[in-house]
Amino acid sequence: MRTNGSGLLEALREVRDGWRWHELWFTLGWRDVQLRHRRSRLGAFWISLSMAFVAACMGTIYSAIMQVPTHEYVPYLVTGYMTWNLLSAFVTDGKDAFVGNASAIREIAVPAVVYVYRLLWRNILIFGYSALVYVAVLLVFQIWPFPELLLALPALVLILLNGVWLGLLLGLINVRYRDFGHMIPNAMRLMFFITPILWYPGQMEGLRAFVVYLNPAYYMLELLRAPLLGQAPSPLVWAVAIGLTVIGWSVTLPIYAYWRRRITFWI
Repeated sequence: MRTNGSGLLEALREVRDGWRWHELWFTLGWRDVQLRHRRSRLGAFWISLSMAFVAACMGTIYSAIMQVPTHEYVPYLVTGYMTWNLLSAFVTDGKDAFVGNASAIREIAVPAVVYVYRLLWRNILIFGYSALVYVAVLLVFQIWPFPELLLALPALVLILLNGVWLGLLLGLINVRYRDFGHMIPNAMRLMFFITPILWYPGQMEGLRAFVVYLNPAYYMLELLRAPLLGQAPSPLVWAVAIGLTVIGWSVTLPIYAYWRRRITFWI
């Protein structure tokens, strides 16, 4: 596969031009959240209620299993779980970025990246509703995460940058090879259990520690979870997260530049 410089520039311009359509993907993303809870009295606050259920039930049970005080484990669980939901949604929704918008892509002349921004915005809104429970946990357990909490902003920006290339790459692959879309949910379910969300990374010793330190999801998770808990991510976490971002874009851009014009025919 060969992609000339002009093709890469066109792909980059499309990523940039997608922001000019922000009113469209803002509206569509918010509409997605509303439709998911249509005719419900609580509406999107069911997201917050679900997260509260996780905090109360799983936090109580697993703190006893892990033999960790509740006031330590519940904040760890809530921040890890809400961050994981964001990360996993970028993958599972990203594969459907184009397939799920097939009719719109055929009929509306907008950059395809708009549909990636739509799913990112939708999941940021969902993350925001989950964050209401996070704020409640801070108040209940009297946790003051500042000033390290300010690091959550650059961490979130870095995660969103990864969300863009994931949506472009996975969405493109799934358009071409539909069996790929069936593999992703199964893979993410496995990743949930081998990523330190319910358990602590320090519990893995010896060769088992490779389950943590060779797991890219761990670094992206810790990048945001640590500031939410009032801790600074380690330099290694930042380095790996930035490296994953650079590698991801370096792989995605040539592939997307080469195949993006065929999306309309494949869907």
